[in-house]
Amino acid sequence: MPTAPHSFKRLVLGLQPSASGRSMRLAVELAELLDLDLLGLFLEDPSLRDFAGFPFARELRLLGGGWHPIDVEQLSQELELAARSTEMVFTEAVKHLSVRWQFEVKRGTIATTVASVSQTSDIVMIVEPASAGERATHAFSGLLQAALGSAAAVMIVPTHIARARGPIVAIASALDDPSVAVAATVAHAAGEELVMVDVGKNSIDDERVRTLAAARGLAIKHIVVGQGVGSGPAALAWAIGPLHERLAVMTRGDIDGRAAAILAAERHIPVLVVEPSAPTEAHVSVAGASR
Repeated sequence: MPTAPHSFKRLVLGLQPSASGRSMRLAVELAELLDLDLLGLFLEDPSLRDFAGFPFARELRLLGGGWHPIDVEQLSQELELAARSTEMVFTEAVKHLSVRWQFEVKRGTIATTVASVSQTSDIVMIVEPASAGERATHAFSGLLQAALGSAAAVMIVPTHIARARGPIVAIASALDDPSVAVAATVAHAAGEELVMVDVGKNSIDDERVRTLAAARGLAIKHIVVGQGVGSGPAALAWAIGPLHERLAVMTRGDIDGRAAAILAAERHIPVLVVEPSAPTEAHVSVAGASR
């Protein structure tokens, strides 16, 4: 498994009306680190306008305003204003970006939009909202599930990131697991140590891992987690506890999207989810930290 350029060409940042400048700056850092084009994708679900048009739809106005019919025209203006405001913040974040970038507004259901826009050479970046209320909304969970069900790779970024330096962790069930090649590529690009966490039934031969890593000029620490410990987020969080890692890479199917999001939140690190069958060049789903 020689170190090879990754096969991704574009980073797609899914933006909600409450998107933060921090998430945009993080996307810029990743795009530059991996030399990817950057697409800021503002997602507007038309169901909001549709719901507002129903006669029974009501909104609660604060300070004694009570319940009132939703003003569809006002709602449309607010959505357009949110899109323009998000575009301004995005443009400011990318103004010094050395790679190509663009901003688009897409109207349609989240699942349909993500499916139509994403490609196998994309990385879709999902950043958790800052508030617990927003994290619990259908919009965020729908975006996460749509990304995980699309042709693209997925990166899950927690609200708070613990550190910008540290090892790159590959959570693998076999030596030829795509997450190993991906983690090695990212570790090489970021100048970090490569760590393997074995979640397979049979432990991976440690000496073979170190030999392959040495051939790439990478330092590696091998941790055996398999044989009854489990691959759930709690077990993985315990296994990598003392590493002070920068990000983790895992293969889609070894752990589901919800568990990956839990691991990202518990460890305060980005989690990278890769495809089960990767092309010859490392096929990555990356989440962030800069050099």
